[in-house]
Amino acid sequence: MLSIEKNSTPIEPGTTLLFLADVHLGAGTDSQTRDLEQMVIDLIRYCEDHKIVPVILGDLFDYWMEYPSGPPPLGEKLLRHFRDYHKRTGNHTLFVTGNHDNWTFGYLEQLGFDVEPEYRVLLCDDENILVLHGDGLQDRSMKIPRPFIHRLLRNSYFITIYQKLLSPQSGWKLMRWFSNTSRKHPDHPKCRHKRTLLDNWAEQKVTNDPDITAVVYGHHHQPRLWQQDGKACLNCGSLSTHKTVGLYTNKTYQLVTWVADRRILETAHNEG
Repeated sequence: MLSIEKNSTPIEPGTTLLFLADVHLGAGTDSQTRDLEQMVIDLIRYCEDHKIVPVILGDLFDYWMEYPSGPPPLGEKLLRHFRDYHKRTGNHTLFVTGNHDNWTFGYLEQLGFDVEPEYRVLLCDDENILVLHGDGLQDRSMKIPRPFIHRLLRNSYFITIYQKLLSPQSGWKLMRWFSNTSRKHPDHPKCRHKRTLLDNWAEQKVTNDPDITAVVYGHHHQPRLWQQDGKACLNCGSLSTHKTVGLYTNKTYQLVTWVADRRILETAHNEG
């Protein structure tokens, strides 16, 4: 394995993986946030009951920013559930951070998460599954650069100045406003263009890199499954919008829908 070797994680053969992305908890009203939080809790319970390992691919929260004094008041019930899930099972849920939840300074690790700011390669059943959020990477060898605004938000100097100028309550309020105002409709030309670029990159990566058998990602919210010659590209879509997640088992990749009222997974229509 080439540059991905340092970021690889072995997974027990026969494991079923569930890929979850773009929940954006906290983006809606208080009532919507509570309903969405409960939906994710029910999904994680389903995973535990069916011995499925969840993998989070970014933007679980809409504006996750840890201050020295602590994390934002977001998803407290969900995070307690993950903490208890990690204690019960001994698992450490992989959390690949996205562009909305990138100020992580140890709190999530205390809850048992395995936090990854770049990408990870999951080694399972002779498959090498590259998982990432999709907003770009710092690793230049991956040839998917982060946009300036995403680099700025992760910059340590920017974070220090931001936190010195704004109290936690003011800082979280401003970032929530920024998240809401920067969100564009999926049919906006810029969204379609960025979606095409990311999907094309994923296809080229998995096609040209012999060390990668699949790329699983999120970010653009559009569920999509592409397969060719034993290779696969899977975008999980947005759980909050499409209720879709990705599923891997026995070298098979699927788009599935979480049916919240019945608490089951059903095969989803490929919208790619």
